[in-house]
Amino acid sequence: MDVFGELQKAVKKEIYVSNFDFGSREIEKEDIEFIKSSEQKLRKRFMVISESLYDICITLNQVSLKFKKSGDFMDWYEANGLTKDNISEFNKRFILFQEFGDKKDFIASLSTQSVKFLTHKDVTADAREKIIHGGIKKAETIKELLAPVKDQIAIEFKKPVQYVNYKKLDILKKSIEKVEDGGTLEEYKAEAMAIEEHLKMIKASIKNKEKEFENKNNLKMFKK
Repeated sequence: MDVFGELQKAVKKEIYVSNFDFGSREIEKEDIEFIKSSEQKLRKRFMVISESLYDICITLNQVSLKFKKSGDFMDWYEANGLTKDNISEFNKRFILFQEFGDKKDFIASLSTQSVKFLTHKDVTADAREKIIHGGIKKAETIKELLAPVKDQIAIEFKKPVQYVNYKKLDILKKSIEKVEDGGTLEEYKAEAMAIEEHLKMIKASIKNKEKEFENKNNLKMFKK
């Protein structure tokens, strides 16, 4: 065992060196010392955040496995204040943590958009590796670099498909506001209740389908 080498590593961890060029700035010495001290504190806090984010991703993944048989993972995380989007982001970041175990701090510092671009189904492992090891964080830069891999990687910029005619609903609302007799209002009320029932059925179908997709995705993740 290289005791001296290990000692040098330990010393380096304790000695903080700022990357900011204070020498070319007109800043008072006392202020420089304060800024450096604050910078060191912030860096330590960021490291704690990185470790916490890693732990969250690992823990959520482990919990999802426990719900694999029952399929109740969605009900569990919703009961704990999390959404499908939250879980999707954690799952994507978990994939990167697993793939690049030595880059935990870097992966934790990536924006949600950057993580989505890097974990897109059309992005190859080689392309991901070049970007991660190249230290590239900015989402727009990642998108540009991945463009050859996927002609249009505008994941979050697609206009959502509209299945409901909201103009007709607006017309219905305005018509109700102009109603002058109780009989007609009752008719509108019955129609509104029918719409509400249809919405309940649609939401139930969406939730069931989300559970189905989520279970499939969890199985795919752990077959890799």
